[in-house]
Amino acid sequence: MASSPITDDLRLPAEIDASALPEVPEGPPKRILLTGATGFLGGFLLADLLDATDARVHCLVRADSAAQARERIAGRLRDREVPARHMSRVDVVLGSLAKPRFGLAEEDFSDLSRNVDIIYHCGAWVNLLASYPILRGCNVTGTQEILRLATRTRRIPVHYISTMGVIPAARTAGTGVSGYCATKWVSEQLVAQAADRGSPTTVHRPGVILADSRTGLVGRSDWFVHLTTASIRAGCAPDHPGLLPVGTVDFTSRVIVDLSLSRRARGQVCHVIHPEPLPFRAYFQGFADAGVDLPLVPFDTWLERLRDVGDEVPRSTLRLAGETLRQMVPAPGQGTAGPAPATTHRAPPVLDADYFRRMLAFLGHDVMLPAQ
Repeated sequence: MASSPITDDLRLPAEIDASALPEVPEGPPKRILLTGATGFLGGFLLADLLDATDARVHCLVRADSAAQARERIAGRLRDREVPARHMSRVDVVLGSLAKPRFGLAEEDFSDLSRNVDIIYHCGAWVNLLASYPILRGCNVTGTQEILRLATRTRRIPVHYISTMGVIPAARTAGTGVSGYCATKWVSEQLVAQAADRGSPTTVHRPGVILADSRTGLVGRSDWFVHLTTASIRAGCAPDHPGLLPVGTVDFTSRVIVDLSLSRRARGQVCHVIHPEPLPFRAYFQGFADAGVDLPLVPFDTWLERLRDVGDEVPRSTLRLAGETLRQMVPAPGQGTAGPAPATTHRAPPVLDADYFRRMLAFLGHDVMLPAQ
């Protein structure tokens, strides 16, 4: 019987082996490689790395030109209100996670490996409706190539940004089962094999990533954001007992950076979420406390009202809501989303009415919501 694509992908190539390689010198990193810098969380990671270190940050970006890539990165930093002068420490590496060696020449790939002191792998094709075979090229091959780079010349520490969706407990807490989560689970297995062969690795698992606590900035393409705006347009919220493992994007990013620079999390799997899961009802109650009329209705009634909103709600969002949120009912006695969150000295932001007002103001300003 032929093996499945997932089974085939679970074997890390034998040549990716750090056991005989020298360590990267101790001390603050001088050069960092970051993937996913043009994404929502990746943009926050870039800003926080520029703030927390004096390093140059090499950003792997798929684009038609270096100028186009720099403008996309600069846009993310503007979202974070990062001074433009910090772009002087950002270098663009044009390449694709889906290609061997990111599409770089052998010499350029080796030079990157010799120069980089630490890698943050946040890049991925995030599509919760696409199948595993569609996503594997970017998400699984990309992780394999990151590990290849990390073991080319030295033992470069790798911080892999995964998701709480890889664990069964998280499936009942809202992150769901999808081809995307499968690619992240397979990638974690590859990272674990690399660790067994001498690579210094850390896995960071965010949950549902919420708006920036200071500005209300949201990920414009995030399915949960679309679900939120659809509910506000429909004028109701689901009366649903699910629990969400959450973290505001600024909290998530800063905890990852804190843990990575302290090195105390090396070799661990860290759940980068708020200490307590957020009840689904409480999430929508936050908007009600901020002044939005969102009465609770039965789950199926809510879905039907979302459909009535029409073309303003992507059909993919409705399908995902139906498939994912039905799995969110916690088992008797289940009050958390798996093992404890990563230990950090940072207190998570308070998700009070002011927080939801800031999110509403951003959504309105960004024309994701109609004028009230």
